[in-house]
Amino acid sequence: MILSAAIFSLISSVNAFPFLNAAFAEPIAEDPEPVGSTQFWWKLAISIVLVLSGGVFAGLTLGLMGLDELHLRVLATSSEDMKEKANAQKVLKLLGKGRHWVLVVLLLANVIVNESLPIFLDKAIGGGIAAVAISTFMIGAVIPQAVSVRYGLSIGAACAPIVLTFMYLFAPIAWPIAKLLDYVLGHNEISTYKKAELKSFLQFHRSGEEPLRDDEISILNGVLELNTKNVETIMTPMKARPHDVLTLASDAIMDSKTVEHILTSGYSRFPVHEPGNPFSFIGLLLVKKLLSYDPAQCWPVSKFQLGILPEAKPSINCFQALDYFQTGRAHLLLISTTPGMAGGAIGVITLEDIIEEIISEEIVDETDRYEDNQNKQRAKRMTNATIMRGIVERERRVDSANTSIGERTPLIAQSPPSEQNGVSSVASRLQYGTAVLSQSPKP
Repeated sequence: MILSAAIFSLISSVNAFPFLNAAFAEPIAEDPEPVGSTQFWWKLAISIVLVLSGGVFAGLTLGLMGLDELHLRVLATSSEDMKEKANAQKVLKLLGKGRHWVLVVLLLANVIVNESLPIFLDKAIGGGIAAVAISTFMIGAVIPQAVSVRYGLSIGAACAPIVLTFMYLFAPIAWPIAKLLDYVLGHNEISTYKKAELKSFLQFHRSGEEPLRDDEISILNGVLELNTKNVETIMTPMKARPHDVLTLASDAIMDSKTVEHILTSGYSRFPVHEPGNPFSFIGLLLVKKLLSYDPAQCWPVSKFQLGILPEAKPSINCFQALDYFQTGRAHLLLISTTPGMAGGAIGVITLEDIIEEIISEEIVDETDRYEDNQNKQRAKRMTNATIMRGIVERERRVDSANTSIGERTPLIAQSPPSEQNGVSSVASRLQYGTAVLSQSPKP
């Protein structure tokens, strides 16, 4: 009883203070301003400005924060649209001052606008809940954010000076909060793609405004894999299949039979090894050295000027081999487990092998019998209209009583040789057949 009496006495004393009564009393609804009065119009005008401002800040928050900085840098440096390029540069300059700073300013401005709107809107139209909800939800949220998602870059660039002004205006409050966010959450670093992600990213560009061709995607994927692919996986083995790599002993005599064997092999470079030691190499013989050579001289291979035969471990990647080939010192690399020492040779790799890895296809020239020396698949020289678009092949046939020899050589000319008086030269007894394929661009 004593405790109940004390509580009742305390409550009575609290109610006796007028200012507490005013503080806990329910607010008294104010009557709206008379329609047409000066107070009505300027409060309505302020309400409209606040609604529009809230929409702008809400849209900028979603639009600017939703832009990928890596994509912006790409547009700012390589976009062909000058307006888009300028917009990206403006937005990058703004976000460069601090992404968290921009975010805090936009959120702070949006909160101020949303809290101030009911004060003026209630006095103008009497606090209609439906009117406030519709104006705030539709004009201040849905429409601006939907537009900003679609045109975020253009709107962000146009409003960049306004946002920058508010950043300096709210700096005493916004800047410390932004620095706190930087400390807690870290700076927003530019996110880059991993190689596996880039390869998947390329697949999504098979369609669109400027789609990539399958060949372009294959080449780009091949380049991305060069740094992780060792030369051992693409080399032509020497010990397992010695006939796949043609070599010459330094004491071999270059008679007519040997020269004919070299010229008909289809290879342009021959590793030269020491006599009796097929895995101890001393240089490289280039076939073009034989152009002025008379086989009747019967020189030994060692008498020719041999080129450099570089050696490398099988663990180096294809990019390292390509970098060496680009120096122009040699286009054939000997793969050895003991580079610089005899007996470690296990295979060879050429510039053609690297290019095949880049384009992800086998290169077959006029003399190749196999597409590659590993699976021994026979070379195919079949083609189609897509590949031959814009290409002209001229076939030269030699007439004879018993034989007909044909050879195909790609030429630039698109018409057969001129004929005198409409009659071909009888002395040459040649028949020309020209295959001209469509040169129109691919639809």
